[in-house]
Amino acid sequence: MITKNILVDSALIGTVHFYAYVFNTDDGVIGFGLFPNDGARPICYLLNRQGNKVTLHFDEDIILYICQQSRFSTMEKRTLFKEFLDYATKMEKKAARLVFRDVKVNFLADSREMVKYKRLYIHYTDQFSSSKNITLFAD
Repeated sequence: MITKNILVDSALIGTVHFYAYVFNTDDGVIGFGLFPNDGARPICYLLNRQGNKVTLHFDEDIILYICQQSRFSTMEKRTLFKEFLDYATKMEKKAARLVFRDVKVNFLADSREMVKYKRLYIHYTDQFSSSKNITLFAD
């Protein structure tokens, strides 16, 4: 379970409203993440587990859910993904200044996984559908 501590910013991108929070995990690790529609879990987040290095994480279930729900054209998806990446990058820089000073941060825009998720979102079809039930807003 995540405890949201400080709301840093929010932005509506397409039909999803992203909220940027500083949060704590159950074991007291400080994180910073983007929570779609103010849900219980972040779609992407930074954690400071090791004290001197911040790591980047993604929630594939949320990413897949957003892919499944999107009804935008390929061109619209390209534009929306660019908006999301610009917003996420802006928030990461803010997190690096506010929360993770004096530690190395692995940025989202530099992530190889981000290329994979961009392709998945832009070119998503039902052939990628998972049989598991995904709940975006469950606690």
